[in-house]
Amino acid sequence: MKKSEWYKDIFREASNIAMSHAITALSQMIGGPIEMEPPEVDIVSRVEFLKILAERGVSKGFTVMFDITEGLSGLTILQFPKHSALNITAVLMGMEPGSVTELDEMGKSAIMEVGNILISAYTDILSNLIGESVSLSPPKPAESLYDIEKELSRPDLRTVTSIIVFRSKFQKSDIGVESYFYIVPTPESFTKLVKKLENQVKGEAGNQ
Repeated sequence: MKKSEWYKDIFREASNIAMSHAITALSQMIGGPIEMEPPEVDIVSRVEFLKILAERGVSKGFTVMFDITEGLSGLTILQFPKHSALNITAVLMGMEPGSVTELDEMGKSAIMEVGNILISAYTDILSNLIGESVSLSPPKPAESLYDIEKELSRPDLRTVTSIIVFRSKFQKSDIGVESYFYIVPTPESFTKLVKKLENQVKGEAGNQ
């Protein structure tokens, strides 16, 4: 198995543990049982990353950015495509699915409550992988792809070539919601993360 596949497997395993806690919190918030699919994980290039963001629609959905302030350095982005953002707004506001057609400030606030649960799960994933606390800054809104490209032009992110993508999907009754969490680590932080993963890979290989 290629190292990159090992890395993805380790991310998936860590994601499953963290997301099990997120399911409980989301069920309590939404008011009923929910089902969550195992998270999908990928490592993509900078060009692929921007293409993915554009395809999922930054301005039409709900997208926020956070600086990584402890443990690692770089940027993280949480994105709900439009259909998911509208679905979750309707559920949280006690409205019929399909009745919400536009996101207002109240809707964005409701989505952010769900986002906070998912963000907590993802920071737990990173903390467990590197063995250190990971903290994020307060959220910064991304109204367009340009806002994200502007962040990527920062001196610390100009040479970023690898982005980690997590896709999570959960469902309540017949209402489905998907979200994407992107980790844009600085080259130094990506190297640090890879070394931690390599140590785990060696440990896995040694136990076989």
